[in-house]
Amino acid sequence: MFVAYPFASVVFHSFTRWDGIAPAEWVGFHNFEVLWHDPLFRKSLRNNAIFALSVPIQVVVPLLVAYLIHRRVPGWRFFRSTVFLPAVYATVVIGILTATVLQLDGPLNQALGSVGLSSLQHEWLGSASTSLPVILLVLIWTNFGYNVLLYLAGMSAIDPTLEEAARIDGAGWSRILFSVVTPNLRSVLEIVLVVNTITAFAFMFAYIYTITNGGPGTDTYVSEFYIYQQAFTNQNMGYAAAIGVTLVLIVLAIGIFQIRVLTREKE
Repeated sequence: MFVAYPFASVVFHSFTRWDGIAPAEWVGFHNFEVLWHDPLFRKSLRNNAIFALSVPIQVVVPLLVAYLIHRRVPGWRFFRSTVFLPAVYATVVIGILTATVLQLDGPLNQALGSVGLSSLQHEWLGSASTSLPVILLVLIWTNFGYNVLLYLAGMSAIDPTLEEAARIDGAGWSRILFSVVTPNLRSVLEIVLVVNTITAFAFMFAYIYTITNGGPGTDTYVSEFYIYQQAFTNQNMGYAAAIGVTLVLIVLAIGIFQIRVLTREKE
């Protein structure tokens, strides 16, 4: 009722011209033909790909932080709490907070001016050169704690005698991390890699809507936001459905490719 029927409905309406109210008109593959030549869709998909470039950072850096917490470095309880804090808040809250702090007369620019750094004041969300990196950093920060938590759960399941034996043999922390801990976290690494890649393509709407609303112009459009614009602003439900189906196929292909590569390496 809540998954199969809506999905089938979207697939059906992707082959129609429909405004969401009047009866749908069957147009075959016309929507997909238009989509193939749509520069704004390609631009949106390119922005998704830019966000996907952060996946290696979201895989490696949380692993290092999780290992330090696992080793119980001084202050590990404090770091464990603060690192996970962003994951507690809703994406909408984080997006509104980011937009408020980074607006032209917002707290960040005011702080820079108050310490004599007026030259660094900038309209952070007013150009693609800064707005895209801002959203990218917010994405990394928001997912950071969740990724660390996954790694910590995986590390807690590793036999501690393996690390102890390596330490007795004279291995340093980096050697233990990459030669003992990481091989035993392969399944967790797979989850972190696939989930964060899917997030970059299919879960960016809330960030874009609350931080930039797609602006300036269309510079921060992503595929999800473009679907929203076509469906609820232009009342072009059929075309929006075609974008949605295409996005599902792209994400599915990327996910299958990643899983097959990781499975082949495991074998």
